[in-house]
Amino acid sequence: MPEFTPTQGRYLAYIHAYTEGFGLPPAESEIAAAIGVSPPSVNQMMKTLERNALIRRQPGVPRSTEILIAPDAIPKWKGKRITRTVRVWTLDKPAKHNAGRARGRKAAVYRFKITLQNSDPAIWRRIETKDVTLEKLHELIQTAMGWTNSHLHQLEIADTRYTDRRFMMDDFDDFGAVDYSGMRVSELVSEHGAKLRMGYEYDFGDGWQHEVALEQVTEPEPGIRYPRCIDGERACPPEDVGGVYGFADYVEAITNPNHSEHDELLEWSGPFDAAEFDATQATRRMKKGLPAW
Repeated sequence: MPEFTPTQGRYLAYIHAYTEGFGLPPAESEIAAAIGVSPPSVNQMMKTLERNALIRRQPGVPRSTEILIAPDAIPKWKGKRITRTVRVWTLDKPAKHNAGRARGRKAAVYRFKITLQNSDPAIWRRIETKDVTLEKLHELIQTAMGWTNSHLHQLEIADTRYTDRRFMMDDFDDFGAVDYSGMRVSELVSEHGAKLRMGYEYDFGDGWQHEVALEQVTEPEPGIRYPRCIDGERACPPEDVGGVYGFADYVEAITNPNHSEHDELLEWSGPFDAAEFDATQATRRMKKGLPAW
């Protein structure tokens, strides 16, 4: 019979009940909300459960928690009703692409401003890129901001949602989304105009909402390699910190050595400077790209 504390058993109970109900494990932010603790506390507990061989996770893979003990050894979940914050899609249909229309824009450079909504002070980036697919634009947003691509994402343009078809599941029908495979920025500009604005949501547990606004379409500058980040302000929040409001609490605690959660958060994330931003480093990340899923 595996040994675990009552608190560890409560975590196991929630993970098991959530997975049984929805067919995939919960995000750490959902566990935090259900248990009533901070995301860093959940992160530490998950590490403890792994060390004790009660669960295992795949490094870098979101929602990959697997309980390693028999179901009949797991306590029954006695907390509040379990709800799901993850969004999943049914495949509507691939978007139609006009290759001829896009071809005329390939030499253009597109300047976007990316703003993390409800961040105060504002966290934002200004990037420039040649014509790319939406899949690549997602990668540029992630790397310019400083995210790690550890969660699901979606783009929303004129009330239509777009995402990677790998995230679509045919056994849920919350709402339709369009497979963005092959879609290019130039096509969106041709369709929606030079004042194109997009919503970009990352991590449906923490709910990081970004506004992506097209500011300018210009010709490439001689000697400049694209993509690049040319401006921005403030550091990207840590992953799984609990969204914009959890991030505000995190910054308050991590910057105050006398705060009751300071030491715990410092161990969880390491030192954090909310004002730090380096456009050169952001450009390096953009050129390097994201690790493969």
